[in-house]
Amino acid sequence: MQNLFHFHLILKPIAARLLNKRARYLCLQLTLGLMLFPQQALSQNNVNSETLALSEAISLALAEHPEMAVFTYQRDALNARVKQATILPRPTIGFTIEDAMGTGEHSNFGAAQSTLNIGWVLEQRAIESRVNAAKIAATQVDFDIEIKALDIAAQTATLFIDALILDQRLQLAKLAQKQANEVLKVIARKVMAGKSLSIEQLQSESELIRRALEVEDLEHELEASRYKLMAQWGGEADRYTLRGDLLKVPVIQNLSAQLAKLNEHPALLAFANQQRIAQSEIALTRIEARPKWQVSAGIRRYETSDDFGLVAGISIPFGNDGRSMGEVQVIKAKQAEYQSQSEVLKRALNTQLFVLLQNMKHSKHVIDTLTKQVIPLLEKASMQASDAYDIGRIGYLEWTTIKQELLSTQAQLLDAYQAIHLQHIEIQRLTGATLSN
Repeated sequence: MQNLFHFHLILKPIAARLLNKRARYLCLQLTLGLMLFPQQALSQNNVNSETLALSEAISLALAEHPEMAVFTYQRDALNARVKQATILPRPTIGFTIEDAMGTGEHSNFGAAQSTLNIGWVLEQRAIESRVNAAKIAATQVDFDIEIKALDIAAQTATLFIDALILDQRLQLAKLAQKQANEVLKVIARKVMAGKSLSIEQLQSESELIRRALEVEDLEHELEASRYKLMAQWGGEADRYTLRGDLLKVPVIQNLSAQLAKLNEHPALLAFANQQRIAQSEIALTRIEARPKWQVSAGIRRYETSDDFGLVAGISIPFGNDGRSMGEVQVIKAKQAEYQSQSEVLKRALNTQLFVLLQNMKHSKHVIDTLTKQVIPLLEKASMQASDAYDIGRIGYLEWTTIKQELLSTQAQLLDAYQAIHLQHIEIQRLTGATLSN
């Protein structure tokens, strides 16, 4: 594949005579640098910095991002609910005195009967249902974790690509600045020799200043971009040197294969899980509404004979569980709502995936067209324009316009590379695929 920035510094007869040996050497170095810098996506600003690949950045973000820590506490809370659901209801202790403080032989405690008993409610099935409902509800956090992990991974990958792209823009801007500086030197010497107008030198100086401003702007943008990336895991902005190959165009998968992956998207699975949670809540509601038997046992003392006896009892509420019908209908309505939301989301994901795949195809077409057709033509035009300028057939404005068009097209090519990588990242997020490459 042709290098992303194939840049020419033309040394034609007149210009070559005006450039000294050192300037020619610098031009050679610039040309070589432009051909080499795409191979390493980010320049080494710090020789002691660690290199960082995309997969490593995502791993750091998932391990250290504060939003992921939230789920640890949510899981602890849900596990506590499961534990709480296993606790049996407390038994009740009762003490009664009968046949006392009345009349006749019952006027005092001599003929009284005192009973001490313990009672408890039989609800083993209800407890099992509560535990089951709590366990199923606890699984929802797993889907939330997957969804958030995909979002954080995609966000980290986007920031990573943005930083690489900005560095490439900065490299291009610096090279354009150096070229503008060399052009200024050439024109200044031509002006001194009386072969060019001073207005061309003024225009060239203005162009050099604009190039310097562009470099400064991009340096600030790159610094901010790196800071945002490192903030994903709380790292230091100048600790790492990013490593990535922007020229490696992602493979465009066919639509049917990608649509099949959407069924495993954690957001869709989360809706299905919420329906299972609702079903367990329905079962629990019905069990809770059933009459609960209550049994009791104790000991009774007869004061008249100073004897003791055992007592036992059972209480059985009568009626049906009709009081749960309203709550069950509410939960069933939630189930239907979850199903509807799942269908809406699936349709939206299908549409978004289709659009992204089409955009990727367009970006690939733009890359191929610019690389194989437009840029070679503009390079040829730039060479011919340099020849024409050297012999005075065109002016400075026409010459620099053609050069600027070449630079703009190279920047457009960089935009296309950025677009196709970001589109690929979003497709991977939608399909739940790996974002490490």
